Amino acid sequence: MGPKLQGEVAWANYMLGVVAELQKLGVAPGPFEAYVESNVPLGAGVSSSAALELATARLLGRLFPETVGALDQLAIVKVCKAAENNFVGMGCGILDQFSSSYGNAGSLIFLDCRTLEHSYVPLTGGEFVLANTHAPHQLVDGKYNELREKSFEAVAQIRERTGNASITHLRDVPVELFEEHANALTSLSRKRAKHIVYENDRVQRVLEPLRQGNLVPLGAAMNASHTSSRDDFCNSCPELDQMAEAAAGLPGLLGSRLMGGGFGGCTINLVEAGKGQAFATELSKAYEASTGVAPTMLVCSPGGGAFAEDLS
Repeated sequence: MGPKLQGEVAWANYMLGVVAELQKLGVAPGPFEAYVESNVPLGAGVSSSAALELATARLLGRLFPETVGALDQLAIVKVCKAAENNFVGMGCGILDQFSSSYGNAGSLIFLDCRTLEHSYVPLTGGEFVLANTHAPHQLVDGKYNELREKSFEAVAQIRERTGNASITHLRDVPVELFEEHANALTSLSRKRAKHIVYENDRVQRVLEPLRQGNLVPLGAAMNASHTSSRDDFCNSCPELDQMAEAAAGLPGLLGSRLMGGGFGGCTINLVEAGKGQAFATELSKAYEASTGVAPTMLVCSPGGGAFAEDLS
Protein backbone atom coordinates (compact mmCIF):
# COMPACT_ATOMS: atom_id res chain seq x y z
CA MET A 1 0.00 0.00 0.00
CA GLY A 2 1.08 3.55 -0.65
CA PRO A 3 1.08 6.46 1.83
CA LYS A 4 -2.08 7.74 3.44
CA LEU A 5 -4.20 10.13 1.44
CA GLN A 6 -4.60 13.71 2.55
CA GLY A 7 -7.19 16.46 2.20
CA GLU A 8 -10.64 15.91 0.72
CA VAL A 9 -9.92 12.30 -0.22
CA ALA A 10 -8.60 11.30 3.22
CA TRP A 11 -11.87 9.40 3.88
CA ALA A 12 -10.60 6.70 1.51
CA ASN A 13 -7.89 5.81 4.05
CA TYR A 14 -10.50 3.73 5.88
CA MET A 15 -10.92 1.60 2.76
CA LEU A 16 -7.21 1.47 2.00
CA GLY A 17 -6.54 0.44 5.58
CA VAL A 18 -8.83 -2.57 5.21
CA VAL A 19 -6.93 -3.67 2.11
CA ALA A 20 -3.60 -3.16 3.91
CA GLU A 21 -4.66 -5.32 6.87
CA LEU A 22 -5.98 -8.04 4.55
CA GLN A 23 -2.60 -8.07 2.84
CA LYS A 24 -0.93 -8.69 6.21
CA LEU A 25 -3.13 -11.78 6.63
CA GLY A 26 -2.12 -13.09 3.22
CA VAL A 27 -5.63 -12.73 1.81
CA ALA A 28 -5.03 -9.66 -0.32
CA PRO A 29 -7.89 -8.87 -2.71
CA GLY A 30 -7.28 -8.45 -6.42
CA PRO A 31 -7.85 -5.19 -8.31
CA PHE A 32 -11.32 -3.68 -7.93
CA GLU A 33 -13.26 -0.49 -8.49
CA ALA A 34 -15.74 0.82 -5.95
CA TYR A 35 -18.35 3.55 -5.97
CA VAL A 36 -19.34 4.72 -2.49
CA GLU A 37 -22.75 6.12 -1.64
CA SER A 38 -23.87 6.63 1.96
CA ASN A 39 -26.67 8.08 4.05
CA VAL A 40 -24.55 7.89 7.23
CA PRO A 41 -23.70 11.47 8.28
CA LEU A 42 -19.96 12.08 7.89
CA GLY A 43 -18.01 13.60 10.75
CA ALA A 44 -21.03 13.45 13.04
CA GLY A 45 -19.77 10.93 15.59
CA VAL A 46 -22.00 8.10 14.38
CA SER A 47 -19.20 5.69 13.42
CA SER A 48 -19.21 6.45 9.71
CA SER A 49 -15.60 5.24 9.58
CA ALA A 50 -16.51 1.82 10.95
CA ALA A 51 -19.48 1.65 8.59
CA LEU A 52 -17.18 2.34 5.64
CA GLU A 53 -14.63 -0.21 6.84
CA LEU A 54 -17.23 -2.96 7.24
CA ALA A 55 -18.87 -2.09 3.91
CA THR A 56 -15.47 -2.34 2.24
CA ALA A 57 -14.70 -5.69 3.86
CA ARG A 58 -18.10 -7.11 2.94
CA LEU A 59 -17.72 -5.92 -0.64
CA LEU A 60 -14.30 -7.54 -0.92
CA GLY A 61 -15.62 -10.73 0.61
CA ARG A 62 -18.27 -10.85 -2.10
CA LEU A 63 -15.81 -10.04 -4.90
CA PHE A 64 -13.14 -12.46 -3.70
CA PRO A 65 -15.03 -15.31 -1.98
CA GLU A 66 -12.13 -17.75 -1.89
CA THR A 67 -9.79 -15.38 -0.04
CA VAL A 68 -11.43 -12.47 1.77
CA GLY A 69 -14.78 -14.26 1.75
CA ALA A 70 -13.28 -17.19 3.64
CA LEU A 71 -12.70 -15.06 6.76
CA ASP A 72 -15.28 -15.42 9.51
CA GLN A 73 -17.29 -12.53 10.90
CA LEU A 74 -15.08 -11.83 13.90
CA ALA A 75 -11.91 -11.92 11.77
CA ILE A 76 -13.43 -9.27 9.51
CA VAL A 77 -14.25 -7.10 12.53
CA LYS A 78 -10.66 -7.36 13.76
CA VAL A 79 -9.33 -6.47 10.30
CA CYS A 80 -11.45 -3.33 10.26
CA LYS A 81 -10.38 -2.29 13.76
CA ALA A 82 -6.74 -2.82 12.81
CA ALA A 83 -7.27 -0.67 9.71
CA GLU A 84 -8.28 2.25 11.90
CA ASN A 85 -5.53 1.65 14.45
CA ASN A 86 -2.63 0.97 12.13
CA PHE A 87 -3.35 2.74 8.84
CA VAL A 88 -5.52 5.68 9.88
CA GLY A 89 -3.74 6.09 13.22
CA MET A 90 -6.69 6.31 15.60
CA GLY A 91 -6.35 4.18 18.74
CA CYS A 92 -10.00 3.17 18.95
CA GLY A 93 -11.32 0.03 20.55
CA ILE A 94 -13.45 -2.57 18.83
CA LEU A 95 -16.92 -1.30 19.75
CA ASP A 96 -17.75 0.56 16.53
CA GLN A 97 -16.60 -2.17 14.16
CA PHE A 98 -18.23 -4.89 16.26
CA SER A 99 -21.54 -3.04 16.36
CA SER A 100 -21.43 -2.34 12.62
CA SER A 101 -21.06 -6.06 11.98
CA TYR A 102 -23.10 -7.70 14.72
CA GLY A 103 -26.06 -5.31 14.84
CA ASN A 104 -29.43 -6.96 15.38
CA ALA A 105 -32.66 -5.22 14.37
CA GLY A 106 -34.67 -4.01 17.35
CA SER A 107 -31.96 -4.78 19.89
CA LEU A 108 -29.07 -3.16 21.71
CA ILE A 109 -25.73 -4.98 22.00
CA PHE A 110 -24.15 -5.70 25.38
CA LEU A 111 -20.50 -6.32 24.52
CA ASP A 112 -17.59 -7.40 26.69
CA CYS A 113 -14.70 -5.80 24.82
CA ARG A 114 -12.15 -8.05 26.56
CA THR A 115 -13.65 -11.44 25.79
CA LEU A 116 -15.86 -10.26 22.89
CA GLU A 117 -18.73 -12.19 24.42
CA HIS A 118 -21.96 -10.42 23.62
CA SER A 119 -25.69 -10.60 24.05
CA TYR A 120 -28.70 -8.67 22.83
CA VAL A 121 -31.22 -6.76 24.90
CA PRO A 122 -34.49 -5.58 23.35
CA LEU A 123 -35.29 -1.92 22.77
CA THR A 124 -38.99 -2.06 23.52
CA GLY A 125 -41.16 1.04 23.33
CA GLY A 126 -38.48 3.46 22.23
CA GLU A 127 -36.64 4.94 19.27
CA PHE A 128 -33.64 7.19 18.81
CA VAL A 129 -33.29 10.68 17.43
CA LEU A 130 -29.80 11.70 16.33
CA ALA A 131 -29.39 15.46 16.54
CA ASN A 132 -26.49 16.68 14.42
CA THR A 133 -25.04 19.95 15.67
CA HIS A 134 -22.76 20.17 12.62
CA ALA A 135 -19.87 20.96 14.95
CA PRO A 136 -16.90 19.22 13.28
CA HIS A 137 -16.08 15.84 14.80
CA GLN A 138 -12.45 14.74 14.51
CA LEU A 139 -10.88 12.07 16.70
CA VAL A 140 -7.61 11.67 14.82
CA ASP A 141 -6.19 15.02 15.95
CA GLY A 142 -4.91 13.58 19.22
CA LYS A 143 -7.74 14.39 21.64
CA TYR A 144 -9.00 10.82 21.84
CA ASN A 145 -5.51 9.45 22.32
CA GLU A 146 -4.84 11.96 25.10
CA LEU A 147 -7.92 10.74 26.99
CA ARG A 148 -6.78 7.17 26.49
CA GLU A 149 -3.35 7.95 27.94
CA LYS A 150 -4.83 9.54 31.07
CA SER A 151 -7.13 6.55 31.55
CA PHE A 152 -4.23 4.11 31.47
CA GLU A 153 -2.28 6.41 33.77
CA ALA A 154 -5.07 6.00 36.31
CA VAL A 155 -4.99 2.23 35.86
CA ALA A 156 -1.26 2.14 36.59
CA GLN A 157 -1.67 4.27 39.71
CA ILE A 158 -4.48 2.11 41.10
CA ARG A 159 -2.62 -1.09 40.26
CA GLU A 160 0.47 0.17 42.08
CA ARG A 161 -1.47 1.26 45.16
CA THR A 162 -3.41 -2.01 45.43
CA GLY A 163 -0.55 -4.31 44.42
CA ASN A 164 -3.05 -6.13 42.23
CA ALA A 165 -1.33 -7.02 38.95
CA SER A 166 -4.63 -8.22 37.44
CA ILE A 167 -5.84 -4.62 37.16
CA THR A 168 -4.93 -3.81 33.56
CA HIS A 169 -7.89 -1.67 32.49
CA LEU A 170 -10.48 0.51 34.22
CA ARG A 171 -13.06 -2.22 33.66
CA ASP A 172 -11.16 -4.08 36.43
CA VAL A 173 -11.89 -1.24 38.87
CA PRO A 174 -15.34 -1.28 40.53
CA VAL A 175 -16.82 1.96 41.82
CA GLU A 176 -15.94 1.18 45.44
CA LEU A 177 -12.27 0.55 44.66
CA PHE A 178 -12.06 3.69 42.56
CA GLU A 179 -13.50 5.84 45.34
CA GLU A 180 -11.05 4.30 47.81
CA HIS A 181 -8.06 5.47 45.75
CA ALA A 182 -9.48 8.45 43.84
CA ASN A 183 -7.77 11.14 45.92
CA ALA A 184 -4.36 9.58 45.25
CA LEU A 185 -4.71 10.04 41.50
CA THR A 186 -3.62 13.12 39.61
CA SER A 187 -6.45 15.54 38.92
CA LEU A 188 -6.82 14.76 35.22
CA SER A 189 -6.43 11.00 35.52
CA ARG A 190 -8.98 10.96 38.37
CA LYS A 191 -11.59 12.78 36.29
CA ARG A 192 -11.03 10.65 33.19
CA ALA A 193 -11.12 7.43 35.20
CA LYS A 194 -14.23 8.46 37.11
CA HIS A 195 -16.18 8.76 33.88
CA ILE A 196 -15.18 5.30 32.65
CA VAL A 197 -15.66 3.51 35.98
CA TYR A 198 -19.11 4.98 36.51
CA GLU A 199 -20.04 4.52 32.84
CA ASN A 200 -19.35 0.80 33.12
CA ASP A 201 -21.49 0.72 36.25
CA ARG A 202 -24.31 2.55 34.49
CA VAL A 203 -24.33 -0.01 31.67
CA GLN A 204 -24.54 -2.91 34.08
CA ARG A 205 -27.42 -1.31 35.97
CA VAL A 206 -29.69 -0.82 32.94
CA LEU A 207 -29.46 -4.36 31.55
CA GLU A 208 -32.15 -6.00 33.66
CA PRO A 209 -34.66 -3.13 33.32
CA LEU A 210 -34.16 -3.29 29.53
CA ARG A 211 -34.88 -7.00 29.52
CA GLN A 212 -38.12 -6.19 31.33
CA GLY A 213 -39.05 -3.51 28.78
CA ASN A 214 -38.33 -0.58 31.10
CA LEU A 215 -36.51 2.25 29.30
CA VAL A 216 -36.60 4.81 32.12
CA PRO A 217 -33.31 3.70 33.76
CA LEU A 218 -31.56 3.77 30.38
CA GLY A 219 -32.74 7.34 29.81
CA ALA A 220 -31.51 8.40 33.25
CA ALA A 221 -28.17 6.69 32.59
CA MET A 222 -27.81 8.57 29.30
CA ASN A 223 -28.40 11.88 31.06
CA ALA A 224 -25.83 11.03 33.73
CA SER A 225 -23.42 9.91 31.04
CA HIS A 226 -23.59 13.24 29.25
CA THR A 227 -23.04 15.17 32.47
CA SER A 228 -20.01 13.00 33.17
CA SER A 229 -18.67 13.47 29.64
CA ARG A 230 -19.03 17.22 30.01
CA ASP A 231 -17.53 17.56 33.49
CA ASP A 232 -15.12 14.63 33.89
CA PHE A 233 -14.10 13.09 30.58
CA CYS A 234 -14.26 16.49 28.84
CA ASN A 235 -15.13 15.05 25.43
CA SER A 236 -18.20 17.22 25.00
CA CYS A 237 -18.28 20.69 23.45
CA PRO A 238 -20.54 23.76 23.75
CA GLU A 239 -22.69 22.70 20.79
CA LEU A 240 -23.37 19.24 22.21
CA ASP A 241 -24.17 20.71 25.63
CA GLN A 242 -26.56 23.21 24.06
CA MET A 243 -28.29 20.41 22.14
CA ALA A 244 -28.71 18.34 25.31
CA GLU A 245 -30.07 21.38 27.14
CA ALA A 246 -32.50 22.14 24.31
CA ALA A 247 -33.82 18.56 24.46
CA ALA A 248 -34.46 18.59 28.21
CA GLY A 249 -38.16 18.66 29.02
CA LEU A 250 -39.42 18.09 25.47
CA PRO A 251 -42.37 15.68 25.22
CA GLY A 252 -41.35 12.05 24.76
CA LEU A 253 -37.71 12.41 25.81
CA LEU A 254 -36.34 9.70 28.10
CA GLY A 255 -32.66 10.60 27.98
CA SER A 256 -29.96 12.31 25.96
CA ARG A 257 -26.18 12.18 25.66
CA LEU A 258 -23.42 12.91 23.21
CA MET A 259 -22.96 10.33 20.49
CA GLY A 260 -19.85 8.23 20.08
CA GLY A 261 -16.53 9.81 20.99
CA GLY A 262 -17.90 13.33 21.34
CA PHE A 263 -15.89 16.46 20.42
CA GLY A 264 -18.72 17.57 18.13
CA GLY A 265 -21.19 15.75 15.94
CA CYS A 266 -24.45 14.42 17.33
CA THR A 267 -26.36 13.83 20.48
CA ILE A 268 -28.39 10.64 20.70
CA ASN A 269 -31.81 11.01 22.24
CA LEU A 270 -33.93 8.14 23.53
CA VAL A 271 -37.57 8.95 22.83
CA GLU A 272 -40.82 7.10 23.42
CA ALA A 273 -41.86 5.06 20.39
CA GLY A 274 -43.92 7.01 17.89
CA LYS A 275 -42.85 10.40 19.24
CA GLY A 276 -39.51 10.67 17.49
CA GLN A 277 -40.54 12.84 14.56
CA ALA A 278 -42.47 15.34 16.69
CA PHE A 279 -39.57 15.46 19.15
CA ALA A 280 -37.09 16.04 16.30
CA THR A 281 -39.15 18.95 14.99
CA GLU A 282 -39.34 20.64 18.38
CA LEU A 283 -35.67 20.03 19.18
CA SER A 284 -34.61 21.47 15.84
CA LYS A 285 -36.62 24.64 16.51
CA ALA A 286 -35.27 25.00 20.05
CA TYR A 287 -31.64 24.52 19.04
CA GLU A 288 -31.82 26.91 16.11
CA ALA A 289 -33.53 29.51 18.26
CA SER A 290 -30.74 29.40 20.83
CA THR A 291 -27.75 29.08 18.50
CA GLY A 292 -28.78 30.38 15.10
CA VAL A 293 -27.65 27.10 13.56
CA ALA A 294 -30.10 24.73 11.85
CA PRO A 295 -29.36 21.16 13.01
CA THR A 296 -30.14 17.96 11.14
CA MET A 297 -32.34 15.30 12.74
CA LEU A 298 -32.46 11.58 12.04
CA VAL A 299 -35.12 9.33 13.59
CA CYS A 300 -33.90 5.74 13.72
CA SER A 301 -33.97 2.38 15.45
CA PRO A 302 -31.33 -0.37 15.76
CA GLY A 303 -30.84 -2.31 12.54
CA GLY A 304 -28.90 -5.31 11.32
CA GLY A 305 -25.16 -5.46 10.69
CA ALA A 306 -23.19 -4.95 7.48
CA PHE A 307 -23.88 -7.31 4.57
CA ALA A 308 -23.27 -7.59 0.84
CA GLU A 309 -25.66 -8.49 -1.93
CA ASP A 310 -25.65 -8.61 -5.72
CA LEU A 311 -27.64 -5.84 -7.37
CA SER A 312 -27.84 -7.37 -10.83
